[in-house]
Amino acid sequence: MKKNTRLVIVESPTKTKSISKYLGNEYVVMSSKGHIIDLPKSKLGVDIENDFKPEYKTLHGKGTVINELKKAAKNASEVYLATDLDREGEAISWHIASALGALDGNGKIKESAKDRFKRVVFPEITKDAVIDAFKHPHELDYNLIDAYQARRVLDRLVGYKLSPLLWKKIQYGLSAGRVQSVALRMIVEREEERNKFTPTPFFRIQIDAQKNNERIQSDLTHINGESIEKKTTIKLFAGEYTYTETTINTEEEKNKILNSLKNAGKVVVSETKSRTNSKKPSPPFSTSTLQRAASSRLNMSPKQTMRLAQQLYEEGFITYHRTDSLFLSDKFIKPAREFIKDNFGSQYLPESPVLYKTHSKGAQEAHEAIRPTSVSNLSAIRSKITSTLDEKAFKLYELIYKRALSSQMTPAKYQFNSIILETPSNSTQDTYRFSANGSTLVFDGYLKVWGRNTEDTDLPNVQEGEVLDISNIEAIQKETAPPPRYNEASLIKALEEYGIGRPSTYAPTIDTIQYRNYVRKDSGALVPTDIGTAVSHLLTDHFKEIVDLNFTAGMEKKFDEVAEGNIKWQTVIKDFYVPFEKKLESKEDELERSDYKVIRELDEKCPECGHN
Repeated sequence: MKKNTRLVIVESPTKTKSISKYLGNEYVVMSSKGHIIDLPKSKLGVDIENDFKPEYKTLHGKGTVINELKKAAKNASEVYLATDLDREGEAISWHIASALGALDGNGKIKESAKDRFKRVVFPEITKDAVIDAFKHPHELDYNLIDAYQARRVLDRLVGYKLSPLLWKKIQYGLSAGRVQSVALRMIVEREEERNKFTPTPFFRIQIDAQKNNERIQSDLTHINGESIEKKTTIKLFAGEYTYTETTINTEEEKNKILNSLKNAGKVVVSETKSRTNSKKPSPPFSTSTLQRAASSRLNMSPKQTMRLAQQLYEEGFITYHRTDSLFLSDKFIKPAREFIKDNFGSQYLPESPVLYKTHSKGAQEAHEAIRPTSVSNLSAIRSKITSTLDEKAFKLYELIYKRALSSQMTPAKYQFNSIILETPSNSTQDTYRFSANGSTLVFDGYLKVWGRNTEDTDLPNVQEGEVLDISNIEAIQKETAPPPRYNEASLIKALEEYGIGRPSTYAPTIDTIQYRNYVRKDSGALVPTDIGTAVSHLLTDHFKEIVDLNFTAGMEKKFDEVAEGNIKWQTVIKDFYVPFEKKLESKEDELERSDYKVIRELDEKCPECGHN
């Protein structure tokens, strides 16, 4: 590398190619190929007696990378640390600076090196964003680095201290983790809530009322003016579950109603209603909502979604994908509004830009929602993405594109119609009321881009007082359903709702509990295995605070406090570890392996080894 060249260090080889084309010949862009330094795998790697100082080690195979970076930095006039703009990226930049000898004894850039070592971030890899970032370099954010260290050290202490206990008491090779253990408990608790649930049978009564050749299908809702709908709410480990049934739950009651309706033979239109409602577009995607939508709409796992999003970001197609912000910049809103007006018409454009408020406390992963870096026809961008990446990447891009663009469009308008039918007075001993509902899309608004997943349900025109024949009567037997199992999308929603982990941790968390065989998939649902249940029970019985929703969410808030510079990360760790260590020591002798034994011996002999 020539002298006085400016060295730019990123963490990804793909970013190296993407950034190089926007910078001049005086810049050389190199990649660290991810983390170069981390806690060792072979031991705890945290000096508990020395204020929880992390014992970072060079990762296997990264010695060559570090030597290449050192050689390049030696001749560089300036070194730009250009890793991602979240805590993880800040930590990688910090470790690179450490490996290059730019840090002092306090872990900060030396005064003598401040003119050479600079931090740059860009929320998107486009020419304007990259050039602007290099015009405004800044120092490393040590508060973010401290927040990273707090989470890394705490997770290491929990994992490396609890896992050996699981080996002794359940089975060798198991692991515990601060976030994964809470996610596992949520799945286990839900399974047990389902097992405790006792389904109850009930009946729904439907009739077809005939007007000429048109049929009005309606449901029985009231008997003698009293609603037959019965709602029950039960408290769950995470949230509540409400289910609905009817008060018709015996064959005798059902048959009485059917006979009465057969004798009546007719119903009277007692009321018709019509109203128009607007449905607003959803906000642009954050990390969690993207993972959920990709799961439900594209059948992508969170891990696959994040991998494809990373590729789209590094190739310059979308903004940074690890974010809990809903903010959209003028850089996107202005061309988006012009595109909407030119392609769909002014009726699809609100009078002013639609702004969304970020509800997540401590949102810091990035400064903007996930959006496309340019607004153009999808057909024009498709060939670029599929030639660089693949069709799946385009499908995810299309989802991001449609969500962001539709968020700036006018609401859709629906007309909702309802018809209330009643048995004629004196035709039956009891009075039965039925309801038929329909909806029609009047104006598609944002659905022009986002698309609709429901069809119109039209009702015939009828007048109040009109008498209609009953052409069909049907009793449908149902039973109350237990709380649904989590799938990947609903688990992510729950984790975010309770403040468990960060958006960037959801994908690896869900992947880990499946990889460890704690959870398996059954038709998309997450079901705990025997091993997963045993692990969760042990932790819940003896380390309840580790798998408590409020405790885990509270730790995330403390990490945010560290990131804001309001508290020292060592204080957070000490407050947790001191009581945790005492409990851990007491449980070593207290727990019996038989209490959580999973693998039961059978009487049959194994043909391979001869044992049971």
